Amino acid sequence: MTIKLKLHKPTLAKQRMYQEMADRCTAFANRCLQLDKKDRPKTSKQARQYSEKLPSAVLAQAIRDIRAAKKAKRFKRLWPNFNSQNFRVEKEASQNGGAVWKASFPTLEKRVGVPVEVSAYQEKYLEMPLSGQAKQGTARLVRRGKEWFIHLSLTMSIAEEKSRTGKIMGIDLGQIDLLVATVAGQTLFFSGAPLAYIRRRFARLRHSLQKARAYRAIKRLGDKEHRWVTDVNHKISRVVVKFAKSQGVILIRMENLKGVRWTTRQRKVQKRDHGRNLDYWPYYQLQQFIKYKAALAGTRVEFVNRDNTSLTCSRCGETVKSRPQGRWFKCPRCKETMHVDANAASNIAQAISGLAA
Repeated sequence: MTIKLKLHKPTLAKQRMYQEMADRCTAFANRCLQLDKKDRPKTSKQARQYSEKLPSAVLAQAIRDIRAAKKAKRFKRLWPNFNSQNFRVEKEASQNGGAVWKASFPTLEKRVGVPVEVSAYQEKYLEMPLSGQAKQGTARLVRRGKEWFIHLSLTMSIAEEKSRTGKIMGIDLGQIDLLVATVAGQTLFFSGAPLAYIRRRFARLRHSLQKARAYRAIKRLGDKEHRWVTDVNHKISRVVVKFAKSQGVILIRMENLKGVRWTTRQRKVQKRDHGRNLDYWPYYQLQQFIKYKAALAGTRVEFVNRDNTSLTCSRCGETVKSRPQGRWFKCPRCKETMHVDANAASNIAQAISGLAA
């Protein structure tokens, strides 16, 4: 996972230095991309002839980043990156008896130690490398607006307790109802209406900006929409995992939705409604957020085949030929009536079509 640490009120001189490091790092990366792959520098010593002054640690990590971006033709921005050997984040005692977190890393002038703003949520994860519970990865120095941040990656090993007994939760993802989770008769609903509204609103704004040829504004708009959707997915996944924990869930099952965007019927629907456009349905991100938050809570996640999950009665197993037109599933055999997505979520919990490969 990545922890985003805000630098606490860096001086103007330090901000200019950070920006200069970022500019030099980006310029170096773009010079390297102009070279044949066999001629690109492999060490920081070789890299110095293609770069203005930069710390060796930053150059070495930039070479790794360039090598990892195999299809890159040009970097709009390559932020300075540090590895675990040259970046430290430490907790120090303050004069008033509290604690202050500081990050230290090499810069153009010397190694600096700067205070960072750490929330209580972040503090418990930052203490894990100090106690050996997590392994510190790379740290990237990033500017967002007028603020500077450190994006610190951490790797944690979480043992799954497969021997535990407990409940299984099924999660059905959609666009009318963004997420429906059910476990032991308890169901959690998240409507897709707010997301669809925002999608339509941004689509209208993009259309008007395209007519005006305001391409920079379109790019900023896309970034804003992406941040909004990411925030929504974080909030939903957090509530889902908390709900699972309160219900004693040991296993969460979700559908394997690979390739779902490309069916003929769905392509016709998305042309009519920008708010339900499958190209912008953020199901994968939401699933990944649930997956890693569940892992942190000690809950396993499995993916199942989606075949017939919406066509089968979760109570008696009767299968109908077509999905109900409305929002209710009425079983022709046992006469049970239930919400169509809650029924599907219950089938997913039972893995009626088997686990995904």
